[in-house]
Amino acid sequence: MNKFDNSKPLSLNELEDWMKQFLEDPYLLNDYQFRIDLFETQTEYIIEAELSGYLPEQIQLNVKNDTFRIKLTDCGKPPNDTTLTERIVTLPFELEKKKIEALFRNEILEIYIKKNSKRKKGKSKIKIKVL
Repeated sequence: MNKFDNSKPLSLNELEDWMKQFLEDPYLLNDYQFRIDLFETQTEYIIEAELSGYLPEQIQLNVKNDTFRIKLTDCGKPPNDTTLTERIVTLPFELEKKKIEALFRNEILEIYIKKNSKRKKGKSKIKIKVL
């Protein structure tokens, strides 16, 4: 059984274009935005978001196709909770089939996207483990 998904490896140009969206965005940080860092290891991609002053209950994580949405709300009862800010991260591969884990500790949200593990497609909302 093949443990790898069918996604194509990125060329150097595609990888550079993907990273430019984070480095060249003139609106990357303002009074309403939060910082995001991206890392890659041999087994996973990691997204870190600095969420100083926010509670775990205020964070909503969703995936759709190749897009990851981090949304911060005012903790009102759905559907009336107000969006305070959000960041959308587009990755060069489909996320819905990847195994994704999220941890929140010391005001840092860490999202781990496993390269070679799969999950059942269908759930777009990601649960956050609080440490």
